[in-house]
Amino acid sequence: MSWGKGNKGEKSASEKGATNAQGKAAGARGNAATPKDDGKGAKDGAAQVASKAAGAAAGAASAAAGAAAGAARGAGRGIAAGFTALRDVRDAARQYSSAKAQMESTEKALTAQRAALEHRESIEGGYEDIVTAQTAALADAQKRAADAVQYAARLTHELQDLEARLTKMRSDDEQALRPYKQLAESSKGRADDATRTVAEAKRAVRTAEGQVKDATDRREQAISSANRALDNSKARQRKVQGELDKLLADPSAKRDAIAQVRQELAAETAHVSAAETAVTRATADAQSSVDNAQTHLWTQKQSLETAQRESDAMQAEAKERRGEYDRLRSEAEARQKKLSDKIDRQKAEIDRSNRLRDNARTDASKANDLLSEAKSIHDTPQATEQLRRSIAEREQTLESQRAQVEELGRAEKELRRRTRATRIAVLVILVVLVAVVVVLVGSMLLGQGGDAAGTAASASVTTTGTVSAGA
Repeated sequence: MSWGKGNKGEKSASEKGATNAQGKAAGARGNAATPKDDGKGAKDGAAQVASKAAGAAAGAASAAAGAAAGAARGAGRGIAAGFTALRDVRDAARQYSSAKAQMESTEKALTAQRAALEHRESIEGGYEDIVTAQTAALADAQKRAADAVQYAARLTHELQDLEARLTKMRSDDEQALRPYKQLAESSKGRADDATRTVAEAKRAVRTAEGQVKDATDRREQAISSANRALDNSKARQRKVQGELDKLLADPSAKRDAIAQVRQELAAETAHVSAAETAVTRATADAQSSVDNAQTHLWTQKQSLETAQRESDAMQAEAKERRGEYDRLRSEAEARQKKLSDKIDRQKAEIDRSNRLRDNARTDASKANDLLSEAKSIHDTPQATEQLRRSIAEREQTLESQRAQVEELGRAEKELRRRTRATRIAVLVILVVLVAVVVVLVGSMLLGQGGDAAGTAASASVTTTGTVSAGA
């Protein structure tokens, strides 16, 4: 904005300068008037050129807008025609599909009616043979069912007898085996008691062996202690005897000293005699304890040997009794299994008989159904005739539907062929419209840029001219 105001001020000053110059040159003979007229003519020519250029641009824009409007109107008509063609083709396809579905439904119903008529005619044609064959099949099936029922009843009665025999056999075998079982259990109990007795006897022998060892150790300790006491007494006796010998050999020894030593020697001699007696007594006592312990050990070993013999005998008896019981029980179980297997075979035979009965009853039901159906068809000829008429009517309807389907199919194909170009043109028109819109948008953007550039150029030219005139 300041730049514009500066231009206006500069232009005003230039105009004032030009007026003063014209006043000063008024007295001249027209020399200054010629340049002024030439500048004015140049300015008028530039204005005319700009006006013509603006008119040309306006005409081009008007022509482009008219072309775009015409293209839009043509595109609109083309798109409407294309959419109409698409709708017509869709409606034709829907009519053709609906008519075809109705025709197929009629064909299915007609096929079912023809099969039913063929079945009725087949039965009616062989009615006598069907009645004869199915009557015989019914009688045979009923007889087989009755025989199977009787056979199963007999087998069931035999099965009850076998089960009763098995129950009695098990009871008798249990009663017969009971004494053997008790003998086996009692002998096993005695063998266990004997085993415990042997174990106790072994513990007693080990205890007795410990007692013998302890008695032997005590004997050795007692004898050793008595011998040490004897040795000590003898050593003291020898010492006292030596002192006495010294006193007796000494003439100057006093009688009282000799008497005291003699008394001490007598005492030590008595001690030695007592120690010898103690050694003898200790040896005898300790040996007696050892002998008693060894006697007790021998007794325990004898008891162990006796208990071991009895245990071995009891174990052998228990093994024999157990073997006898196991043998008798195995024989009883074998007898029971043989009878039980026979019962299982009897049950399997009853099941097979029941299956034969069920199969025979199924065959009888089928034969009875076939007889009922044959009689029903034979007794209702009017239903067969009505079915024929219905088939004939439906065949006519089917022919009409086929013709209609063929006609609709041809019409759809023809419509598709005729509107193919129109339907394709819809896509082309849409593409063209998109292109036109893109061009118009681009032109508008470029036009706005050109107007801005033109305004700037015009302003520059005007400013330049004004400055030149002022100068």
